[in-house]
Amino acid sequence: MGYGQNLKEILDSKDMTVKQLALKTKIAPTTLYSIIQRDAAIRFDTALKIANVLDVPVNSLCKDNPYDDMETLPELPKIKKNSANDAYMSDRTKYVLRLFDYEDLPKVDELIVDLYILDDNARKDLFDYIKMMKKNHTSPEREAEVKKIKYKF
Repeated sequence: MGYGQNLKEILDSKDMTVKQLALKTKIAPTTLYSIIQRDAAIRFDTALKIANVLDVPVNSLCKDNPYDDMETLPELPKIKKNSANDAYMSDRTKYVLRLFDYEDLPKVDELIVDLYILDDNARKDLFDYIKMMKKNHTSPEREAEVKKIKYKF
């Protein structure tokens, strides 16, 4: 039995429909139906959304869990619509994230979460360390890519 059938069994045990899950996870119902019908592997980001809504371990839906010590990750806090944070993320962050290889995105996600949970002193130290690292280890090609994004706005 594959992950699609696991998902189907979990939905049945929770008395939830695919449409209800789609609404709660904001994943297209066609994607969920496809996973179940093909009994296919589930991408980690999709499995994480589903696991959080269904309150099940993410590894029951996906074998590619980069977070070895956590089964189900907490939901991230909601950001108010039309806030300055929302505008900044849509205007810059998503373009920078698109520059990463798909395989690196779970690591980037983990880095963001780790940065968030650090206290202010540790954050300051980390930012200082990154500035020092940039002096000796900046990739000119990547720097040029980021500069292109920076001037789109």
